[in-house]
Amino acid sequence: MKKNVYWLYLFFTFPSLFSLGVHANANLTANSSSAMPIVSDAYFSMVADALLGLAIILAIYFFCRNRRLTRRLEKSRQQEDQLRTLYAAIDQSPASVVIAGLDANIRYVNPSFTEITGYSLHEVMGHNPSVLHSGLTSPDVYDEMWHKLTHGESWSGEFINRRKNGEVYWEQAHISPVFNDDGEVTQYVAVKLDITDRKRREQHEQAHNRVLELLSKGAPLDKILLAIVKSVETEYPEMMCSILLLDKEGKHLLTGATPSLPDFYNEAINGIEIGIGAGSCGTAAFTGKRVIVEDIATHPYWAAYRELTTLAGLGACWSEPIYGSADKVLGTFAIYHHDRHSPKPEDIKLIEASANLAAIAIERYHAVEALRQSEEKHRRLAHYDVLTGLPTRVLFSDRLKQAMRSAKRNKKNLALMFLDLDKFKPVNDTFGHAVGDRLLKEVASRMLGCVRESDTVCRIGGDEFVILLHDVADAESAFNVAEKIRQALNQPFKLAGHQMNISCSIGIALYPENGVDERTLTKNADMAMYRAKENGRDQAQVF
Repeated sequence: MKKNVYWLYLFFTFPSLFSLGVHANANLTANSSSAMPIVSDAYFSMVADALLGLAIILAIYFFCRNRRLTRRLEKSRQQEDQLRTLYAAIDQSPASVVIAGLDANIRYVNPSFTEITGYSLHEVMGHNPSVLHSGLTSPDVYDEMWHKLTHGESWSGEFINRRKNGEVYWEQAHISPVFNDDGEVTQYVAVKLDITDRKRREQHEQAHNRVLELLSKGAPLDKILLAIVKSVETEYPEMMCSILLLDKEGKHLLTGATPSLPDFYNEAINGIEIGIGAGSCGTAAFTGKRVIVEDIATHPYWAAYRELTTLAGLGACWSEPIYGSADKVLGTFAIYHHDRHSPKPEDIKLIEASANLAAIAIERYHAVEALRQSEEKHRRLAHYDVLTGLPTRVLFSDRLKQAMRSAKRNKKNLALMFLDLDKFKPVNDTFGHAVGDRLLKEVASRMLGCVRESDTVCRIGGDEFVILLHDVADAESAFNVAEKIRQALNQPFKLAGHQMNISCSIGIALYPENGVDERTLTKNADMAMYRAKENGRDQAQVF
């Protein structure tokens, strides 16, 4: 621009100045003899024209220069507006913003940083962000972060930090290096969001799912309750939690899950009787209401346990009753602190949610356990005789098949006995079915006393029984066992103030001599028993 103005200036002024010079020289020559030089009007006119041209050029020059300065000022104002807008955005951002130098020391933090961490700009200026470290973030996270930043790359990840008041919180951070015109890193900018609420919701959901998973797998109740307590203590490392359960009488609290409390303390409170003044938990279980004790050392509910809590280093205890679906107190969920501590609204929500989760776990566990017991009962009804407790025909058939396969594989013998009681019907008719049932139970007991634990005695009908003897040497060995049973049943029975006598008929069949399959073996044992009855009863017959 300067060059253009310069040539424009020469273009306008040079002809005028040249003409002015020639004219002046002519006048001086013509009037050289005069005492005074004479300047013509034309000369003045030319001077005026030259000055006018110079003025125009200067006007153009200053116009261009002013326009250029105006543009620069406008651009500067726009940049100032942008900076002002950017500063307002950072200043009012809900995310905390931290600017640190190459030495990683803090140069700037916005108001959100102060609101989230509790530290002011003055407190952290010139300090390393490590003042926020909780010790819960993996060192691998920091290694990865610095590896990227030192290579001029941005990094995103999560931190578990600690506020000025000691509370742990989660942050989602995005950190980027800032470069100058030469491509050199001059500082770092971090934008961080407090994601504590989200992480806690996620952890609570994970804990809930973990509890349901343990329930579905049939885990013991103490393991399920321990998972609940651990989930809270992992989320809040400064807390120590406990779950205590009411006994069947609803008068005493028993230890459910207390992993972080001292063993001597747990032993001391296990079985504590509930009531007003029985600590936070005993009072909560008795009243059915939440009990918040912020200072154990001065609260009357803990007066009787002052020495114990001092030794355990306990300063505060908040206890929430665990209610079942029938509005029945099942136990308590408690949070302890080492020092005097007052709960915040989010702490109350935590203790309520934890107690509700414990209630779900306890009730579902009992429901699952009741279902399991019901299934076990039905299974026993299907496989065991309700009166005598002996296996039924269904279970006996399965055991016989297994025994025959084992005998075949090991080349062993086994014996099958069919036993029918003699003179049992007169007992029923004379003394009634109640006495008859007692007699059958006594018969079963005497037969079990005559065989080995590896042998099987089953009841397959009213007064019919089957005995399976494993690994017998021969027919004589089986007959000796049958005789032992017969003689045991020949002994008098004293029931309901009456003495009664019965006998039995026994049929014996041996595997593989008298049959190599279940049907043949059972048929032959049955036939041997009927032969014993036909021959006068009270005897044993081998097929």
